[in-house]
Amino acid sequence: MIPGDAEIHEPLMSAAFELARRGIGRVAPNPPVGAILINDELQVAEGWHAEYGGPHAEAACLAAARSAGIETRGSTMIVTLEPCGHEGKTPPCSQAIIDAGVGRVIYSHPDPHPVTRGRGLQQLEAAGVEVIGGVLEAEGARLLAPYLCHTQRGRPLVTAKWAMTLDGRIASATGDSKWITSEETRRWTRERRGHHGAILVGIGTVEADDPQLTSRTEGMKDPLRVVIDPGARISADRQLLHDSGDVLLVVQEGKTVPDFLPEKVEVLEVPAHRKSGSASQIDIDDLLRKLGDRGIQSLLVEGGAVTIGHFFDAGKVDRCEVLIAPKVIGGAKAPGPVAGRGLEMMTLAIEALDPRWTDLGPDRLLEASLSLAGRGRYNR
Repeated sequence: MIPGDAEIHEPLMSAAFELARRGIGRVAPNPPVGAILINDELQVAEGWHAEYGGPHAEAACLAAARSAGIETRGSTMIVTLEPCGHEGKTPPCSQAIIDAGVGRVIYSHPDPHPVTRGRGLQQLEAAGVEVIGGVLEAEGARLLAPYLCHTQRGRPLVTAKWAMTLDGRIASATGDSKWITSEETRRWTRERRGHHGAILVGIGTVEADDPQLTSRTEGMKDPLRVVIDPGARISADRQLLHDSGDVLLVVQEGKTVPDFLPEKVEVLEVPAHRKSGSASQIDIDDLLRKLGDRGIQSLLVEGGAVTIGHFFDAGKVDRCEVLIAPKVIGGAKAPGPVAGRGLEMMTLAIEALDPRWTDLGPDRLLEASLSLAGRGRYNR
């Protein structure tokens, strides 16, 4: 067994989290997982789930150990999620760990999926493997939040993203918005799109900006592009209708869709929001359930202000990514990033949880959770 035990569990788990993050955007619908093996001689092997259908983190870690000639019998494995105990696209990780003679497994977060929940742990303990859980569990939950939200709530985790000036504007009073942020920040934005299963905008953004909504980053796949278009009024010349990526056009039930839509565009009918009284709103809860049924675990809502406002009004924004440029536009009629009904009192304001700031060239990025689901916590 490794010396120091509990006092080095957390640093090793933190390192395993970093390994797991390499799989974000590449392994869904599986969760991103990282693993580290260390033996009595302090020899170390690492592994992570690199792509969907490929070896899980534990199997990759054991393969790396074998390749390096590292003795695995009596070793300790640190893994960010409890090892699976079922046969899926790959064999159960619990059996691979047992066969390798690993003496102890330390994991961060339990797996709530009903297919595998607790099975791997039972198999490990029955084989005499010591099991320790809950190490840095809160951090593990944040890493796994999209997977946990989809598994426990049946919908994707929702992240709202916007770029704004120091005075909170997303465009000038004339509607000009190119560009608020720097090229470095826009490059980060495109890359981050690949971390999500789907990206969503409203028809206003599609008509005004004609965005591509693609990652355009080597090694990153493009998300499913979702356009909320309640009245089915999209123009025939929009870029996203004519490139190779998939598009889901969300319209209100009963609306007639244009006959010029290419075959690659799928139309999804969603009922109108019953309480809004607006003919231009769709039911956000129904849409999220239908996206969840398609296996979408993570949804990035990029705008515009009206669409983001609808998600906030529905109470379905779990995280935010706010890009702030050191610029001032001014103007009473210059729009802000979140429209909708909003809240009536400051005491009701949604508080950013665990805010993290990052510099992106001249700009600053704020990432924060806005709900329990954003933290990877479950509250029905």
